[in-house]
Amino acid sequence: MHPFRAYILPVLATVWLAACGSKETVVLESGPITLTAAGPLFEGSNTAQGEWKPDLEGFLKSHGARLDQLSSARVTAAALSSSTVGPMTGIRSVTMMLASDTLDMIQIAVLNPLPADTASTALTTATEQAGLEKHLKQAVVTVVADLDLDADSEQDRQLIGTLTIELQLDR
Repeated sequence: MHPFRAYILPVLATVWLAACGSKETVVLESGPITLTAAGPLFEGSNTAQGEWKPDLEGFLKSHGARLDQLSSARVTAAALSSSTVGPMTGIRSVTMMLASDTLDMIQIAVLNPLPADTASTALTTATEQAGLEKHLKQAVVTVVADLDLDADSEQDRQLIGTLTIELQLDR
């Protein structure tokens, strides 16, 4: 065998591995997001919403990454809790979504039925979350919770939402 051939395979393998790059997953936690449904509220579907400023660019920079390296995102956990000491009474079910000024709304989590008299609960994350990374790149994201209430109420409802999001980076 010619000596050149002995070296070509390892060199090609190294070049191929370098070209493929590597994937890395980092986890972004939203922190508490206050969601408000302004009264009067009526039995059935009511909208609670709050703003979240994810500062994705700053978060990625703190992990040695750039926005253009973000290939996908996925909500892996979503939770909802009462903003007061008591339980989240009167809510039969909840659907959580994300919206931005220039993008279509996407569903990220749901829970039906909501456990009775609970102060905090985990939601079931949506299977399909296409385009989530585009929302996270926005300066402000609106978190929307569709609350199915069991009775009318004159008062506002406030809940606290939290999200855990896995970001897939191409390195």
